[in-house]
Amino acid sequence: MDKKEWGDNYFSLFLKDKEISEIVFPGNFFMVKIPYFESGAILPRPFSIARVFKEENVFELFFQVVGKGTEVFSKLKEGDYLEILGPLGNKFPIKTEKKIIMVAGGRGISPFLYLSEILKREKKDFLLIYGGKSEKDIKFRHYLSSYNTLFITEDGSYGEKGLVTDFLPKGAFTVFSCGPEIMMEKVYEFYKKTNSEVFVSLEERMACGTGVCYGCAKKIRRGDKIEMVRVCQEGPVFNAKEVVWDE
Repeated sequence: MDKKEWGDNYFSLFLKDKEISEIVFPGNFFMVKIPYFESGAILPRPFSIARVFKEENVFELFFQVVGKGTEVFSKLKEGDYLEILGPLGNKFPIKTEKKIIMVAGGRGISPFLYLSEILKREKKDFLLIYGGKSEKDIKFRHYLSSYNTLFITEDGSYGEKGLVTDFLPKGAFTVFSCGPEIMMEKVYEFYKKTNSEVFVSLEERMACGTGVCYGCAKKIRRGDKIEMVRVCQEGPVFNAKEVVWDE
């Protein structure tokens, strides 16, 4: 394992595994076991796949320190071993003839790093809209400069000033979104009356990642009924029109 410190409590872990590097796809996630019990955090944590470096058989997990568990991960050293389970979950559906719009907020950029590479390789028409509160929240700038990316910060310290929802293009697209739930809901509201399909990657607390604990249950609308589903089993990517947002 290797680690990169991006500053401002953002980190990347680089893990080497040939098989995983070949089969993982944007939208997938991993359950990573916390190596130290001193933190008081025993349960594993879910991490979305970020970049994949197939020639080196390496894949990247990008995260922000938000609690005891992620703080432990931030203190790992090069050469440490991690116990992981994955790849888990479904993926973003890229088989579409429409232009793809990706909307990322903060650490929600993670799945769109590798997805941008795939879309460019497959010659898909796409736009990545990546926003944060300030310049400190905008990472991977050099990497994303080779893709069609629009950077936005709330304070105007990097890229355009405003919210990502201020810069959503009008039209009929296939839209992918990952980040704060309120942002994803507003993205859906913007496009729901258009001929667009919106898919969102939900972030819920998980304890197992395999559907056993039911700790990541989420209300989903199926026709006239509302069902409780396990995000780790049926997601984390959902059609936004199925998500019960008004809670």
